Amino acid sequence: MRLRTIGYFLRETGRGLTGSGWMSLASVTTVALALFVLAFFSVLSLNINQAAGAINRQVEVRVFFKPTTTHAAEMTFVTQVRHWPGVRRVNYFTKAQALNQLRAQFPHDQALFQLIKQGNPLYDGFDLYSHKAGQIPDLARRLRSTPIVQEALDQNLVIQRLQALTTVMTDAGYVIEIMLALATLFIISNTIRLGVFARRREIQVMKLVGATDWLIRWPFLLEGVVLGLVGAGLADVAVSFGYHWVGVQAAKSLSFFPLAPTATVEHSTELPTLVGGVAMGLVGSLWAVRRFLRA
Repeated sequence: MRLRTIGYFLRETGRGLTGSGWMSLASVTTVALALFVLAFFSVLSLNINQAAGAINRQVEVRVFFKPTTTHAAEMTFVTQVRHWPGVRRVNYFTKAQALNQLRAQFPHDQALFQLIKQGNPLYDGFDLYSHKAGQIPDLARRLRSTPIVQEALDQNLVIQRLQALTTVMTDAGYVIEIMLALATLFIISNTIRLGVFARRREIQVMKLVGATDWLIRWPFLLEGVVLGLVGAGLADVAVSFGYHWVGVQAAKSLSFFPLAPTATVEHSTELPTLVGGVAMGLVGSLWAVRRFLRA
């Protein structure tokens, strides 16, 4: 491709973008909104999976003894549990050790510190690990039926609920994204179509003197790509700054929730939004010029 041809494409692309005015702005805004929604649901799903993974890595069943249980009775029961079918490992802890672990996990939680000053509200207990995930419900039920057990927290149930929530949110995101994508294609198509209509006489003359359809089509395709890329860039900036702000606020009030790092979020959203912006721009442009040119 000659430099003269490339220069022509760039000039015509700039001419189309500036000539469309408010329609170009509407196209960029709609692209940015559609891609922001896509990134939002992607980030939400990423963080829910992050929370589920963090819980799964901690314990499978966390058991607390009743405060009236003697230390000897606790140790006898722990020894018995180690020999139960399906039990892989049991880690006993005192309420003082549980409190130290809590302090280490949430060093900036002021509400927790105020609660600790009033006394240690925790119980002695143990973490139980099974050989297979399918054995957890039966083990948890058996532990809950034991008289000296205050509570047996089944982490598998929490993970299942988080995964179900992820599925629902992802499906809802797809539905909303499809509707926004259609609206975006419609606006981009109309923006390009206005430019084609304004230059219809020029296009007819070019075709009469032998210009190919692709020579005429390329400036409009580039126009759509630019609209898509600008919209994608705005969406990425909004996600980056927005997530950073959410992370700061969450560190103050939701320190127990393990948010995904900002770098991980940016890495997971940048490429999909850029590809989505280019795709929307190209499809919208092709849709706009198809009636004016031969297939």
